Amino acid sequence: MQAIFLFFSYLLIQSCASTQTKGDGYIYVKNVTGINQIDAELNAKRKILEKGLGELVEGRSQVIDAESKEKIVMSSVEGFVIDYQQIGPSRKNGALVEIDAKGKVNAKAIEDALKQRYADIGKPRFLMLIDENLNGKPSRAGQTVTENEIASKFTEFEFLDKEQFIRILAKEGGKAFGVYGDSSLENKAMQAAAEMGAEILLIGVSETKNIGEIEGSGLYSIQATLRFKFVDVGTAKIIASENSTSAYPHVSPDSGSIEAIKKAVSKAHEKIRDQISQKWKRGTSIRVVFEGILYDDFIDKDVEHTIRTIPGVNFTSVKSSSNTNNMIVLEVEALFNGNMLYRKMRDRRGDFGFDFTQKEVKPSTVHILVKK
Repeated sequence: MQAIFLFFSYLLIQSCASTQTKGDGYIYVKNVTGINQIDAELNAKRKILEKGLGELVEGRSQVIDAESKEKIVMSSVEGFVIDYQQIGPSRKNGALVEIDAKGKVNAKAIEDALKQRYADIGKPRFLMLIDENLNGKPSRAGQTVTENEIASKFTEFEFLDKEQFIRILAKEGGKAFGVYGDSSLENKAMQAAAEMGAEILLIGVSETKNIGEIEGSGLYSIQATLRFKFVDVGTAKIIASENSTSAYPHVSPDSGSIEAIKKAVSKAHEKIRDQISQKWKRGTSIRVVFEGILYDDFIDKDVEHTIRTIPGVNFTSVKSSSNTNNMIVLEVEALFNGNMLYRKMRDRRGDFGFDFTQKEVKPSTVHILVKK
């Protein structure tokens, strides 16, 4: 009954109230209704909190999932909404009480409430491999100007150890150069990235050319060209790509190459960040493999629905199934990685209708063995 009441109250907030933010720092709400005066005031505070929460989230490259947002809005508003004041007298709206009000949001309290959620989401874990050629001279793999500049500029992401990546790539039979555009080498790089627990693989090429001296200036015109793509390790889908060029005049061709690359990376940064953030809003892609269950049993036990109802899971889709080896592959998009997904699945294992254990758990891959 309490849950129904809260849900009804939330619908009233959504449908009846309007909000407005003014320069005085207050959030104003109008025509907020409740079953009585106390309920109307609570709904007004929740509407103020919802608006303040939305403004905080809008300024981030990541988003909060709907369930967590509703949980915060529906929790105790004390400490979240400060300096609350009703504007004018209460009014009757049929059997309901209607009010206007204003209040400020405690940004620090909201940030604290969001910390755990963003800790679960985390920063995407990146690995990158870029072929670089500076004025005709190839750079050493894993130690390129372009990679260092990308790691410095893209502070939104967590970059993993490039040297370890190259060592694992060599074990997989891959090379640390010539990867971009070579499907076989790209697959090797994906395997190495998955082994390191990366969620996104960045591969590309970077090249600078000395166009020649700018007449009478003593400066050389250095042109940089960057081509790269960001690949989701869990699904092998390209989630962002960009071609960027820039030119930089300098007395030294070598120094000019560095500055031209920095300029090209800077130009690409905002576009790439926006592409990734749009794709990342639904969360990271996780490949979940079920081994040892017939597809009919998988359907009858409604396994896909059980996973979809885990808080933070935004999408599920069966990608392949086979009755010959009892192997089912499920793609899951969630606001956490595969390690957290498996823990949440273990917490709810009674809902699956069968027991299971893990064969392999990584940020982008979860391989599950169904027990007979």
